[in-house]
Amino acid sequence: MLQNKLISLGVFKDFSDDSIKSVFKAENNGIIEMTLIQNKKYDVVCVPTHHFCNLGCKMCHLTNNKLNKKMIPIKANDFIEALCKSTCLQTGYFKRRTEKKNVLISFMGVGEPLLNQQLILDVFKNESLIKKTLGYIDVSYALSTTIPNSNLFNNLLTMVDKNNIPLKVHFSLHTPFDHKRLDLLPSAKTTVNEAILLLKTYNKKIQCNKAIINEYIKFHNSSIPIEIHYTLIKNENDSEEELNKVYDIIRDNQIPIKFLTFNPKDNLQVSDKQEEWVEKLKQIPNIIIKTYSPPGKEIGSSCGEFTKHYYHEEIETEEEYLEFLNWRNRHKIDF
Repeated sequence: MLQNKLISLGVFKDFSDDSIKSVFKAENNGIIEMTLIQNKKYDVVCVPTHHFCNLGCKMCHLTNNKLNKKMIPIKANDFIEALCKSTCLQTGYFKRRTEKKNVLISFMGVGEPLLNQQLILDVFKNESLIKKTLGYIDVSYALSTTIPNSNLFNNLLTMVDKNNIPLKVHFSLHTPFDHKRLDLLPSAKTTVNEAILLLKTYNKKIQCNKAIINEYIKFHNSSIPIEIHYTLIKNENDSEEELNKVYDIIRDNQIPIKFLTFNPKDNLQVSDKQEEWVEKLKQIPNIIIKTYSPPGKEIGSSCGEFTKHYYHEEIETEEEYLEFLNWRNRHKIDF
């Protein structure tokens, strides 16, 4: 049975693409943000695993070295309540915003999913409750990870395989060179070579699990449960040397790659070399290459983008607070 313990802090809409973000406060005062994204085929809900993240990824808009907050795992009961309310009209009962038959729960919000794997398992075990409450027919799962270490990833693989969870892994690469990657993603302790081997092991294991792969194919029309993510940042990770190295990685390992458009932060700017990179990688036979401009940019809905006020409130300036109020007035909706 669903609890009713979360306090709603607001529902916000990106009127350019109809993405809707719901923000809640849990009993421990932790923030939970979830975003309903209007995918053509099925609903996508971008969800967190933690109330805060202190891993310090350089391109993440949540990162702030002045903050001294702990990274607190979200509890399953709070998560499921937030999930159900985020997909529904806030009218006292669960009437879904959309009529889609299927939903993808995408762990790509606040936190590193591999550091709260229990939440993923608990959500999966409560899938029947989610379906009953929201009326979805099929539920699938995805996560984005830096792969902090091999033990965590191997634990994920064991959990997914044992419980038959149709889970897609998106690997945040962002540079093929270990020293630069550690600067961009300080928590990523695995080498790129180690991470690629772990991805290939995951792919092989899941391909052999018929219960998983049949469900996965039915939902995604694909049998490849792994993908590399790369965000091109001007003069940070877009050199010709990096392009050639990524080319070798994709060619030698045959892993799909998706380029995500960067949302500028501080002195970090969008690279103008995406087209060049895509054309180069297209020379590799039989490789899936995607470009993706994450939806909900006006309300901070993609990975690494959040409503900073709710996390930075104790250190924000008056100017930043006024900026938040203006943003809230533009995007807040009544339901």
